[in-house]
Amino acid sequence: MRYLILLLILTLSATIVLAHGDEEHDDDNVEEVIIGEVSVPEHPTYHEHVRSIIEARCVACHSDGQIAAYAPFTDPQDVIWAADDIKFHVVNGIMPPWPPSRENLPLKYDRSLSDAEIATIAAWVDDGAALGDPHDYAPSATDGFDFVEVRADLTLQLDEPYEPDPNVLDDYRCFALPLEIDAPQFITGYEFIPDVAEMAHHNILYLFDEGAQRAIQRRNYADGRPGWSCYGGPGLSTGGEGIGGWAPGASPVIFPDGTGFLIRPGQYVVVEMHYNLWTTRQPDRSRIILQLESAESELAELINISLAAPVEIPCPTGVAGPQCEREAAIERVAELYGEDARYTPDYLLRECGQRLADYADNSGEQAIGHCDFPVTGSLTLYSASGHMHELGRSFHMELNPDSDESLLLLDIPRWDFHWQDQYYFVEPVTISRGDILRMTCVWDNSLSDDPRYVVWGEGTSDEMCFGSVLALKP
Repeated sequence: MRYLILLLILTLSATIVLAHGDEEHDDDNVEEVIIGEVSVPEHPTYHEHVRSIIEARCVACHSDGQIAAYAPFTDPQDVIWAADDIKFHVVNGIMPPWPPSRENLPLKYDRSLSDAEIATIAAWVDDGAALGDPHDYAPSATDGFDFVEVRADLTLQLDEPYEPDPNVLDDYRCFALPLEIDAPQFITGYEFIPDVAEMAHHNILYLFDEGAQRAIQRRNYADGRPGWSCYGGPGLSTGGEGIGGWAPGASPVIFPDGTGFLIRPGQYVVVEMHYNLWTTRQPDRSRIILQLESAESELAELINISLAAPVEIPCPTGVAGPQCEREAAIERVAELYGEDARYTPDYLLRECGQRLADYADNSGEQAIGHCDFPVTGSLTLYSASGHMHELGRSFHMELNPDSDESLLLLDIPRWDFHWQDQYYFVEPVTISRGDILRMTCVWDNSLSDDPRYVVWGEGTSDEMCFGSVLALKP
């Protein structure tokens, strides 16, 4: 029998990622946002109608020292110069970056624009992007978007830089960072700050007890470099609790009020780091900032619950050859990531109660992976996240699908690998024994530069269908 708490492996929530530079967008791959009936000024100006939107929704990223510093919006002339590009991005729902759809359960920290805001920007650009009179400016009546700030009570970082493996393109490396604290405390927030963003694919944060010390010492520096190779997990027999992680586009994390992860002296945070080395290889000293609170505060403890679904992606129409055989894909992941990777595709089918024949209708242009997770007890959920790679098209997590009580926990209709986050519900969601969580991923293999049959794998050019929820510890 399968359980909701399938693997305490991964949650993809964390820090702000670095700028991606100027991104190219294919007009054929975007759809205009459907805007309801709204009224807009006849001749909108920047200062009277648009400035308040830009300052509330855009400047937090588009300013010096922030993720989009390469395109600052702090000077009105910069905004006017980029007006046509701004219109394209907001009308097509690309910016501000907020992947969840409007059908989603209400979420905190929503960065999306309202229909009226989108229509106002579009009308302003179409009318010539006039500057107007600065005296007409009035601040926005709604709260602006700003980044969560994590208090730096404890910083974890390697003593010396790690030089990535020169022989691979996807390097998985684990680092054990001791928690130098004198008494039990709660982690109430954290931020991962990548040292070299261009090669930081994602990471997972685990908490290990001091019983893992001997195993860590055997592995650490065994090849003369910090940490140890760890495809598929840290490989420490003592287990470990997943406490968080980071992926491109994620934000700093502050856990819900009154909750946290309990830590004790002698424990370690083990970081499983995935470096993608297609574009650069540089020494890395990424760091983790922890916000702490005394254990005497008696906060409620949290757990991360991880969900995984099968990945069975055929070659696109018109592509043929040995690389399009499933057996070749399995041999490939076994060769790259170890023999255990050979068994993952069939393991996921079994865990989800499925057979390969259930994916016979998958095509290279529309491949679907899905799994239902029966709930075995009452839980309070605070957030949800999804993770795929660069072939991803959409991600969907639903509670009690195909029923009158269905809830859309997370709906990302247009997947963007560069914007992944942990999405927090405005109101916690209570789930009970007998409920069903369904996770669905959709891929398009025609997006690949070198298409082949794709199964679950660790590399950027492989794929995953992974999700997680943050919950109160039962």
